[in-house]
Amino acid sequence: MAVSSVLRPVGNSHAISVTATSSTALEVKAGYTNDQVNYVSVLNTGSVPVAIKIGDANVGAAVFPVASVTQGDYVLPASMTRPIILAAPAAPFYVRAIGSAAGPSIVYVSPVGDQS
Repeated sequence: MAVSSVLRPVGNSHAISVTATSSTALEVKAGYTNDQVNYVSVLNTGSVPVAIKIGDANVGAAVFPVASVTQGDYVLPASMTRPIILAAPAAPFYVRAIGSAAGPSIVYVSPVGDQS
C-alpha cells in the first residue's frame, strides 16, 4: 500500500464490546466486492487501551504485552479519533480483543480495500 492511498469500504462494520477478558472471535467478511480483502480499519472509542489479534478461524486469545515477560498483540490507544488501517489475512479473517481494564471499550472493525 502506498504512503497515500485511497481506501474503500468492502464489507459491513462491526462493533466489539471489549472488557478485561479476551473477546470471542469476530468474523470479518468482504461483502461488497469479489476482490481479495487484506486490510482492516480499527477504531477504539473506549477510555482504555485495547490489544487486538487478527488471524484465521483458529485465532488465539488477544493478550497485552508484559515488560520482559510476555510478547503481546497490537495495542490500540484509548479514545481514538481516527481509525488505524492494518494488514490482515485474506477475508474472511477473525478479530479478538482485550481491554487493559474492565471498560467496556467499543472497537469498530471494518474491512477496507486499497483502491490506489
